[in-house]
Amino acid sequence: MDRSTDKTYYVLSSGAKLGFALVAFLTIMYMTGQLLESQLTSLSWLIYIAVIYLTMKGFRDKCNEGFLTYGQGLVFGLKISALSGIFVGLFYFILMSYIDPDFREAMIAVAEEAALAMGLPESQVEQMRPSFEMTTNPWLMLFSNMLSGLFNGTLISLVVAAFVKRKGDPFQEVMRNVE
Repeated sequence: MDRSTDKTYYVLSSGAKLGFALVAFLTIMYMTGQLLESQLTSLSWLIYIAVIYLTMKGFRDKCNEGFLTYGQGLVFGLKISALSGIFVGLFYFILMSYIDPDFREAMIAVAEEAALAMGLPESQVEQMRPSFEMTTNPWLMLFSNMLSGLFNGTLISLVVAAFVKRKGDPFQEVMRNVE
């Protein structure tokens, strides 16, 4: 394989690793009944941080000859996060469409309870039900999770890239392209 194919393969496999890690975590949360009402879902941020850090460092060392600019690190993180967002979006789509169609109603009930807990009158919460139903649409969940993965990856990659970056010798980089 040539160099660009190696990089593409590494990016795709890293995105798949992050996606599978998040889906495995969400599956465990779902199976234990903690997906809707648990603060443990915030642990997904730790999964993002760990996987992005480890794969970005591996990308720098294996595919980029030990060097990585801040911009390259940021773009790498964005790419793998976008791919992982697709995995998570597909997880929710399959869960809500085929595995547990009642999960959508449970999500709506949790949203209504949260609105009531904030002190909103019950009549206003009833008026909000169509918007709750719209935001829990499986197709919209697929798309919103893709965007959410990209957003989360951007935030984390901004920080991680600062720690993983390693500048090379500009002369050597130019000469490598000449050879």
